[in-house]
Amino acid sequence: MTRAAKELNTTQSAVTQRMQRLESALNTSLMKRHSRGIEPTEQGKILLSYISRLNLLVDDAIAEIAAWEGSPVGAVSIGLPPSVSAVLTTPLIFAVKNSLPGVELTVAEAFSGYLEGWLETGEIDFAFVFNRTSTPQIEVTHLLCEELYLICNSELNSRLPDELEVKDLERIPLIAPSRRHGLRTEVQKEANKQGIDLNIVLEIDAGHQLIRQIELGLGAAILARSSVMPELTTGTLFNKRIVKPSFTRTVSLAVRRQKAESYLLKRVEEVLLKVVTELIQTDKWPADIYDQSTR
Repeated sequence: MTRAAKELNTTQSAVTQRMQRLESALNTSLMKRHSRGIEPTEQGKILLSYISRLNLLVDDAIAEIAAWEGSPVGAVSIGLPPSVSAVLTTPLIFAVKNSLPGVELTVAEAFSGYLEGWLETGEIDFAFVFNRTSTPQIEVTHLLCEELYLICNSELNSRLPDELEVKDLERIPLIAPSRRHGLRTEVQKEANKQGIDLNIVLEIDAGHQLIRQIELGLGAAILARSSVMPELTTGTLFNKRIVKPSFTRTVSLAVRRQKAESYLLKRVEEVLLKVVTELIQTDKWPADIYDQSTR
């Protein structure tokens, strides 16, 4: 209650009275108290879900009204996996700032497994995800396809052929994200199919640190080239193509269906898609634009 009062710039007693009036009007209990504070009852959670929708409608109305004057106004958050963040964050920030100056953009970076959870709970508005399809709650738009490579430092690069088969990975020390992430699962599935054991020497769920360990020579990693473009350009890291089979993934933009029709989010999505297309067309993002006819 104290935190709520501070957020609303009022007193704790005033907040308590408002809640009591609301509970009286609805003839039900909306909160339950315990030693650590308060939390919503099941009825309170139902009311909260409707209030969230109302807040979204209010934000949308403000944005659409502002659009008559030029640019929508509001806060939008987007979650990017490290491999996407490396190539997209800076051009996206500049594009939104130039095209939609009234939008306050927040960019969060995390592995896709975490981003999907944040999207489902409403902590972020958009998330870039890999190899996902739409669900009753989440709308997914496929954007591009990219190939995955073995990324290594110069010392390991000198000892490996230009192309590797999956069976060759058995003798290479690998750095990988934890098992909750899709890429790790797919590589492990193919290794099991071919009867080989991957030599995972380190698990890291932090993109920048994962790349740093590759540079230090602790192992190699299976990544998209987009995640290490600066390092590939400067010759700090190297990429080896994986064949028989190759690894590819579909990169998609996900949004909660509850927010999919938001005018504000649609305007941001337009800018985002334009930036992604330009990055691919100028070879700054090594990928192919997704062929929507294959859906």
